[in-house]
Formats: sequence, C-alpha cells, structure tokens
Amino acid sequence: MIVGPWLDAYFTRIVVDSLSQPDLAVLFLVRIDDDGLVDGKTLSALNLARENLENFQARTLPQLHSKVIIIDNEIFYLGSANWYWYSLHASLETTVTGETSILPELIPEIDRFWQMATPLTREDMVNYRDLEPVMRDDHF
Repeated sequence: MIVGPWLDAYFTRIVVDSLSQPDLAVLFLVRIDDDGLVDGKTLSALNLARENLENFQARTLPQLHSKVIIIDNEIFYLGSANWYWYSLHASLETTVTGETSILPELIPEIDRFWQMATPLTREDMVNYRDLEPVMRDDHF
C-alpha cells in the first residue's frame, strides 16, 4: 500500500519497474482536496499505474497528509517525503523504515484510512497523461 497526498509518474514508474510480478496487488491512497479535485500529476501517475499493474486500486481521502508505504504488511516506510521526484531527490526529508511489528498500530490505522476513502475509477484518471516529473537541476 502506498499512502501519500501526491505522487508523480517518476515515483510510479519506479514502483512498476520494481515489481517482479505485475499481478501483485498495489493499493494507492491519495488526497482529494476540498474542491473535490485530485492533483493532475497524481491522476497521471495513477493512470500510469492502472495501465501497468494488473491488480491496481486507488482511493481518495480528504485532508490526507500521511506518507507511508507498507510492503506485504511486514515492512514500512514512514516520513515526511511526498512520493515524487522533488521530495525524493531535492528536499530535506526524513523517512524511517522498519518492520511493521515495531509499530503495531500502523497497519490498522492505514486500513482505517482505506476503509474511509472513496474509490477512484478508470474514468476519473483516464484522460490524465502528464508523465513528466518536475526535475530541477539547479538543486545539485
């Protein structure tokens, strides 16, 4: 499960390319703003995932600000980094990783978010194809 308010195609491509089996379940939980909209770059990233992952699901949750990845309910990444190029390469972020057994409330909390969230449909994202991440060389 990948939880974060925003993503970009750079991050989604890393996820897609890292999977040894395209039929593995990948769940995305992203933010929907008060005006009922999901960021266009995020919808483009989700559309890329939808096209390349056999077992893809996406949902939205208002006011979501958590940034968490849970792999096989065993390993977590938790921190301040959004799941896009800038946060992963140019921002000063903190991300902690470990076994979920050291944070026993993490999975139930994320599951609760998932249950509260609204599913995104193919129609919600199909027209979004802005797949270029924002990469600024002046940060290096």
